[in-house]
Amino acid sequence: VNPMWLLTGEGPMFSDEGAAEAAARRRLPQIMHQLDQRYVLLPLYGVQGSAGSGQIVEQEEVEDHLAFKREWITRELRAKPDTLLLIYVHGESMVPTLNPGDVILMERYDQNRVSDGIYAIRMGNALLVKRLQFLPNGELLVTSDNTAYKPFQVKLDEGTEEIQIIGRVVWAGRRF
Repeated sequence: VNPMWLLTGEGPMFSDEGAAEAAARRRLPQIMHQLDQRYVLLPLYGVQGSAGSGQIVEQEEVEDHLAFKREWITRELRAKPDTLLLIYVHGESMVPTLNPGDVILMERYDQNRVSDGIYAIRMGNALLVKRLQFLPNGELLVTSDNTAYKPFQVKLDEGTEEIQIIGRVVWAGRRF
């Protein structure tokens, strides 16, 4: 198989000429540089954000990386790649918006860019994925999209250990 065809789809699929393969190998560093400029690898952590009552997180390790177009991240998400990370969803409290096994892309929490939406939050050792509404009295209304789960309110004080906002969900991917 022609390596150039594998990487770019250009040229013939099969090559029995040594010269074509040698030329492809010479172009490989240039192609890899172009791919590196167009795509960014985002870390996929081996933790699950619970869309339920809470998933205990004992360790946070990068399990893999997923590639996203750099232009899509900046244009569509209006985010910087170094502020993004991916985790899995566990539980059913956010169904139908998020299902168990979905992968969510989160932008790390920035107090200067606060808006209502779906967030990953830490309460104690539990990592939750919930819909947050920032109330004027300094509290958060924490709700689930699945009506079987009751909403609750939490006081959001600086330095509080009751709740920590990890990041805002900006994209989700799902397997069918």
